[in-house]
Amino acid sequence: MNSILKPLVLIYQFFYRVFWSGLNQRNIFQLILNFCINFSPVFIWLLIFKNAGLIPHKIRPKIHVSLAYHVDTFMFSTIQGGITTIICLLGLSIALYRLVYQRKTKSHQNNTTYIPLQNQGEQQEYNENTNPYEDDFRLSSSDSASDVELESFPKELSKAIDPPPLDFQNDHHHQPFVLIPNLTPIEIGAMAQSINEKIIENHQKTGIYSPINCWYFLPPLLISTSWFILNFVHWLKDPIRQWEDYMAWVSYVLGHITVPIVTAVWLYVFQAPGALKSYSLALGLMNICGVLTHLVFPNAPPWFIHLNGEDAYADYDTPGYAAGLIRVDVALGTHITSKGFHASPIVFGALPSLHSAMAVMTFLFVGYYARWTIIKLLAFSFVCIQWWATIYLDHHWRLDLICGMMYSITWFTIIYKLRIIKSDAKFVKSRLSYDFNNGSTMGMRVFRNTKLQSFFDPLS
Repeated sequence: MNSILKPLVLIYQFFYRVFWSGLNQRNIFQLILNFCINFSPVFIWLLIFKNAGLIPHKIRPKIHVSLAYHVDTFMFSTIQGGITTIICLLGLSIALYRLVYQRKTKSHQNNTTYIPLQNQGEQQEYNENTNPYEDDFRLSSSDSASDVELESFPKELSKAIDPPPLDFQNDHHHQPFVLIPNLTPIEIGAMAQSINEKIIENHQKTGIYSPINCWYFLPPLLISTSWFILNFVHWLKDPIRQWEDYMAWVSYVLGHITVPIVTAVWLYVFQAPGALKSYSLALGLMNICGVLTHLVFPNAPPWFIHLNGEDAYADYDTPGYAAGLIRVDVALGTHITSKGFHASPIVFGALPSLHSAMAVMTFLFVGYYARWTIIKLLAFSFVCIQWWATIYLDHHWRLDLICGMMYSITWFTIIYKLRIIKSDAKFVKSRLSYDFNNGSTMGMRVFRNTKLQSFFDPLS
């Protein structure tokens, strides 16, 4: 093939693979229907929020102006309230950990693992009709030199001992890439066996199916440390500086919109099937509960008290206010942010903070699924910066942020129990059974049978 045409062919192959990998044995109608169902809670939340202004003012509840302010002061600025809050949060985190997130490790008989036998110099010719892995792998025991019976493994892991079929990743829609190194059937099989070894080792340590380097303990840990983190970022709110205005604007405005979208794409491309659906359900249901709370239990944000006093009267004709974000508009010579907040359909929706809730939800999913610690730490830093930005810009009390965190952890825990555990188990069992369609990520399917496939594999 002409070298000039190869890049064009590669681009065509990439988009062709993206299309068929996205379908993954579905048709277009099924794909669109699944998307609409999976993201329906998000659409419902946006629909409620956008149309909240249509509710007649005379039937809406009283606006609480100073309630959140006084509760925040008690919880975070008094010794008695601080100690009480810390004890309650610690008790809640311990109960949540013991009831939901504590893992009961199980030891298998003879502490079994399986490892490849060392090649003792015997050369073996490759025959296309013979699987090269039939004799290369066997069970061994750390306590005994003798082989361990297959039954000593959990039943669902038994298929991992079987050699992979030579063509288990092949698909007629995925012809070999040009310009990208392709793997041979032997290399693909060796890679699958190596990853299955990691899966079994991880299963033996944890007793359940879970991603590699999974921070499953984050919800109780975040609850127990939230009071200290919030007080620290509150201390950082002064003084006001222009570069901090820009930083807060980037996090509060741009980050609030883009980070969940980027996280959704990352979950779809790099994580197990079902991870994105779990994220969209958790995010959407959490936001629905949050916006309903805003409607039935409206609370004034800090800027309203700072402008009008804690004894001021608030009504639903009060326009939205951008507070500290106005400084960014002035510096940039624009009114985009101010106009956006001025037209907000829910002005007194401070408690809970959905900025806090969405940042925490993203952190919980990234912390649970990401195999690289640096990505987890970046997600945590976004939570801290978002908490600081909401306080710095005078949009939320610390109480609002901790309530937003609780909404997020509540829905993450529900989805974790109902969906995440099951989807993790299905993904791992599919890998062990060499079911590539159900045991692969979007990125793995696009780059199947190439060296880039392992980059998109969360278990590699």
